[in-house]
Order: sequence, then C-alpha cells, then structure tokens
Amino acid sequence: MDKIDKELLQLTQDEFPITKSPWAELGRRLKITEEEILMRLKRLCKKGVIRKIGPIINARKIGLKASTLVVMKVPEDRIEHVASIINEYECVSHNYQREHEYNLWFTIKASNEKELRKTIEEIKRKTEILDTDVLDLPALHIFKIDVRFQLTKLERKPHG
Repeated sequence: MDKIDKELLQLTQDEFPITKSPWAELGRRLKITEEEILMRLKRLCKKGVIRKIGPIINARKIGLKASTLVVMKVPEDRIEHVASIINEYECVSHNYQREHEYNLWFTIKASNEKELRKTIEEIKRKTEILDTDVLDLPALHIFKIDVRFQLTKLERKPHG
C-alpha cells in the first residue's frame, strides 16, 4: 500500500464526497484520474483491505430502537454450528467467538423490546443453548460506536 492508497482510504473513510461524481472528486483531491481511483479501490477490495464501501446508518433513526449484546456458553464442538444459526439472522450485526467462559458474543438490533426478546428466545430454541448459558446485556449508555483508522498524517477535521 503506497501513500496514495492510504490517502484514498483516509478520504473515503472520513470525507467521502456526496456528489454526482464522487470518484472523480476523490481523484481531483488526490491529483489522480477517476480511473486510477477506481483501479486502486478495486485492488484494495480484492486484497481484503476494504471490506465494503457504503453508508453507516444510525439504526435508531430508521426505527431500530432496541439492541443488546448476547453472550453464550457454547460447547467447543458446537461453536461453528451455533454461530451459523445465529448468522442467519439479518438483525445480528456482529458475532464473535471469544476466549472466555461465555465464548460466543453477538449483537442484535430490533424495532422494539418485544421483537428483540422474541428473536433471542428463537435463537436459544434453535441453537438448543440453555437459558442458564445465555446472558442478555443491553447497553445502559452508548459512549462510542464509531471507529476511524488514522492512515495518514494529513490535517483532518474531527469526526462529529
């Protein structure tokens, strides 16, 4: 990854231009062609540096007002199977195996608490994980949900 790749990633992450021709605008800012911007982005996607280019949506603003972190104690020989069941749910945004007594952690968003509880109960039933092996840990206060990677030393406006 060269300096231009890093600057391109930084701009795409922090200051993506909402214009008719965003790739051309990024090219203008970096003093390269739109074609080179697209070539670099495709290469970075192919290498796995970029997982996705898309908006970050505020779930609460689109009606998903209930969310929680669920942690489960899953027998090691069932981790893959249980994780695959959980991954079938579009409302699950993250699903991680952890080195912990509660070794599977996932987050769920729903439009309301009733729908959230129903989904958790359905997951427990489908995975055959006992109630005593599941903790539902709703957030009491959200301090931060954004991540920004500093790839260049360019002067940047604070993200707000």
